[in-house]
Amino acid sequence: MPLELRRARTGFPLQRQQGANRVHDNKNGITWRSSPHVRATISADGGVLLDIQKGICYSLNPVGAKIWQAIESGDGQGTFEQIINTLASQFPVSREQLTRDIDEYLRDLEKKELIKASSRA
Repeated sequence: MPLELRRARTGFPLQRQQGANRVHDNKNGITWRSSPHVRATISADGGVLLDIQKGICYSLNPVGAKIWQAIESGDGQGTFEQIINTLASQFPVSREQLTRDIDEYLRDLEKKELIKASSRA
């Protein structure tokens, strides 16, 4: 289940960092929300994210779109575990693989400032 986030204007996938496959401790009080300067359009075929501050569009494949929907449906309260649970029934992969892929994808989204992590209060 390869996840892909591409800059629409270049079409290049984000680079995966070797050795950065460790899963962050996203289960201990971290919640995820979309950044306020990001606009999204999602369909069955994937989605498009527009960073209105930077003027950059990103395309999402169908799996990336499902992750984005899980983040947005959490209304800023979605945990890593909740995102995994939402997607686990939709994809025929091991939970371990799903956990690694989602963790990597969340880090990519956060690096691009498309989502923000926050501690539960």
